[in-house]
Amino acid sequence: MRPAAIGRLATLVALVASCTSVSVAPPGSVAPPSAPSTGPSLAAATRQPTATPTPATWEDDLATIDRTVRIVHVSPFTIHPESEWVALLKDVSARIETATPNQQIALVASLMGLLDTHSSLVEIPGGWHFYGLLPYRFSDGWFVIRAGDHALVRDRLVSIGGVPIDQVVDRLTPLVPHDNADGLLEGLGWALNSVEYLNGTGVVAESAHPAFGLRRPDGSSVTVDPPALDEQHYDLVNPGWLTGPAPEAVARRGERIWTQLDKAHRVFLISVNDYGPMPDAATAMTAALDAHQADRVVFDMRYLQGGNGDIAILDTLKDDPRVNRPGGLTVLIGRENVSAATSVVEYLDLKTKATFVGEPTPARADNFRCDCPDTVLPHSGFTISVPTSWDRLGDDRPEIAPDVPMALSSTDFFAGRDPVLQAALRGLP
Repeated sequence: MRPAAIGRLATLVALVASCTSVSVAPPGSVAPPSAPSTGPSLAAATRQPTATPTPATWEDDLATIDRTVRIVHVSPFTIHPESEWVALLKDVSARIETATPNQQIALVASLMGLLDTHSSLVEIPGGWHFYGLLPYRFSDGWFVIRAGDHALVRDRLVSIGGVPIDQVVDRLTPLVPHDNADGLLEGLGWALNSVEYLNGTGVVAESAHPAFGLRRPDGSSVTVDPPALDEQHYDLVNPGWLTGPAPEAVARRGERIWTQLDKAHRVFLISVNDYGPMPDAATAMTAALDAHQADRVVFDMRYLQGGNGDIAILDTLKDDPRVNRPGGLTVLIGRENVSAATSVVEYLDLKTKATFVGEPTPARADNFRCDCPDTVLPHSGFTISVPTSWDRLGDDRPEIAPDVPMALSSTDFFAGRDPVLQAALRGLP
């Protein structure tokens, strides 16, 4: 999936159309399509380059990466200093020729990991491969929320390849380009079940036997080897990271927008999950305020990712003094607000008196933006991508943090509870 951009128009009505998908971890460079999860299993998924790179060709490929980062990237050393880039490039150059194919992938990914949430190792020859389960980091640990084997859902992920999960995260972190901790969480969702990354970092020695160590809800332990699927048959991240039949905001995240009048708390709820025309929601909100059925608005954008399109409802919130006042607008934000969605949060932060609740944005306040052109390395065939524009607001915050931090626990999620939304509906100081 490619990083998305948001236009810096005064009203943010239309988002820049040059990038149309979401910034996530490197293996997510292509959105997993809606397809049955019963695709071909891979006994050992490793990259098969069209030709074996030589020392000279690796030198050329790494020089191409260096030129791309220095010339194309709008500000490559914002997250990490140039000295760190130079040192790592030298280290990778010394090791990559004798590395295995998946180790080479990890080495190139580690270079991209020094950049930012919008940068990525987009593609590799033969495509990415993923194990058939989806882990998610709740406030109380990593848990399986989707899997080809539904019996694994609700299990706590405690290890991979015999390596404790915290150590797995430590090994994978350098491979995940991120602005901040939530950007890292967003990227780890891909990396934790990427065949290439787990093998390339030495977490999994034999790709056909990843040995995911799980703790069942009853306290018992089990080790499983979920099949590896190519990216054309991996559909667990659909329509987004946090998916399931409940709570309602998660179950309905496939809808572009939905609204609800909470008469008990006199609140009008607007839940936005994608970009596009939203006049009916704006009209319904205004009608509820006019009829004195509501005197507050909750704008839930936790599951709005990157993209482009109409987002004119932001002007409706900004321009109505009944909403744009202290206590009148509560905005729910979270780790999935990548790219364009971070800029939506930024706009609301600058233009309204909203109270923000939830998790920090996964990108810095001064958000990098696309166009994010592809650069194909001439010999290995790897494809990398970096952002070419930047908000440049002079805001050095590494994230836009909520006024009221609230993270979801596995206990609440699997019970179908949404304490973040319920707190917002009840009212916050």
